[in-house]
Amino acid sequence: MSWDLVKACTVAIATPEGYIQGTGFFISSEGHLLTCAHVVESAGGWKEVRVNGQGVELVYLGDRTRDDFAILQLSAYQDQAVPLSLTFAPGNQFRSIGYGRSDFPEGGTIEGNITDANSHSGFGNLSMLRLRVMADAQQIIGGYSGSPVFDIQLQAVVGMIAAYDNTQGGLAVPLTTVQENWADLESLLHPEPSPELEFPFFDQAFYTDCYKEVKKPGALIRVKAPLQWGKTYLINQILDYGIQQGYQAVRIDFQEPEKEIFNTLKPFLQWFCASIARELNLPDKLAENWKSTASANIDCTNYCEEYLLPAINSPLVLGLDNVDVIFSYHIARNFLPLLRAWHEKATTKPIWQKLRLVIAYSKEDNIPIDRNKSPLNVGKGIEIPELNQPQVQNLAQRLQLSWNGEQVVQLMAMVGGHPWLVKEALYKIARRELTLKELLKIAPTQEGLYSDHLLVQLSILQDNPELKQAMKQVVLTNRPVRIDADKASKLRNMRLVKFTGDDVLPLCDLYRLYFRDRLGV
Repeated sequence: MSWDLVKACTVAIATPEGYIQGTGFFISSEGHLLTCAHVVESAGGWKEVRVNGQGVELVYLGDRTRDDFAILQLSAYQDQAVPLSLTFAPGNQFRSIGYGRSDFPEGGTIEGNITDANSHSGFGNLSMLRLRVMADAQQIIGGYSGSPVFDIQLQAVVGMIAAYDNTQGGLAVPLTTVQENWADLESLLHPEPSPELEFPFFDQAFYTDCYKEVKKPGALIRVKAPLQWGKTYLINQILDYGIQQGYQAVRIDFQEPEKEIFNTLKPFLQWFCASIARELNLPDKLAENWKSTASANIDCTNYCEEYLLPAINSPLVLGLDNVDVIFSYHIARNFLPLLRAWHEKATTKPIWQKLRLVIAYSKEDNIPIDRNKSPLNVGKGIEIPELNQPQVQNLAQRLQLSWNGEQVVQLMAMVGGHPWLVKEALYKIARRELTLKELLKIAPTQEGLYSDHLLVQLSILQDNPELKQAMKQVVLTNRPVRIDADKASKLRNMRLVKFTGDDVLPLCDLYRLYFRDRLGV
């Protein structure tokens, strides 16, 4: 229903002659309309703007180089408005609709992922949401300026497209920027969680431990956790801390590029170097600085040592997310030892002390390299823990849920301390999309909130018959059971089970009930 509402509230921004300049969307039932400042400029100023053939009033007009948004008002409008959210989660899917394409006169829809939020020099170092579209056929073009960024997981609009960013992406103004400059937005928001609750809120000591490490010259931090356990959030927290210290910060997500880039080492390393340069707003000087020696690793090292690192005047925190994507590719035999070599160079070459690596991955099975060449057994390892009962109670309070201890216990019996499962439940309940009683009833079913998550876990087990059989043993009974130690360790790494002594139990009732049904117990 929410996406249909967003589409209904999205309109073309045109001139009196009917020429479409961009897109806007209604954020209040009184006709407040959000669009880009540069769209208003393109129309010839707010007095020239027409929405559905009608003129508008000006409420706020920003600067395209600073905040690039405008609030207009269509006085005759008395209708619905889009749901709004100040928060977003990197990796969440987005959907948008924009005008300006002649082949889509009713508006063209695009989909993709919100990859991260970084400051952008073209917008006065304003923090912008970076978007990646799913297909070349869905390129962001000029008419999409002002289009809503609808977060599919949150079921709310979290920003507004402001610019394209190469053929497969775009940049969006987050709603936090609108709120900072137009205080009336506050009254239009649904009850929202604190930005700290973008993902689980642990005790400050946990984050402080990570922050201390990233301040060390040549640091390497390893974050290993299963899918949807908060790795991306933790990387972003560390990068944000680095920025606060005056460091440069770059996040590279190995899930983003087309998989063909992983087939050959030289193109992969050149993509890697070019990505870092782009995020640092440095010119791409691969042609001038890539020596084309017999070794692509040496060329890559020289490029970083002779160009990238000297070009910045501060340490560089380089976050590498979802690195395990490349483990099954031949390039891993060269790239992983390269990362370790860079880390070790910090002991002999001061220039490499600038580099602080943060590597996040879900698994390390079948890594095709010698252990002594791996970057995954040096530096500092960080394990993201389960949430405990006081932490879940704290999250509920921050979301303005008047829960007692019994309700927290009921939720944790179903989902344990799994960060993502807890977060999703609390968000939905806080938004009044379902009650705790309803969630508990349908959680382990295809009707429930976690159906996609559970199908992914089931698919992994189906692809590994031995693990599937081991999980079947675990859910067969309500008591701890003894299974093969290697299989128990793998299931624990997936966070499907937890240890009690040498025996294992399902992590939570969600997994016990779902897999008991799906594995035919």
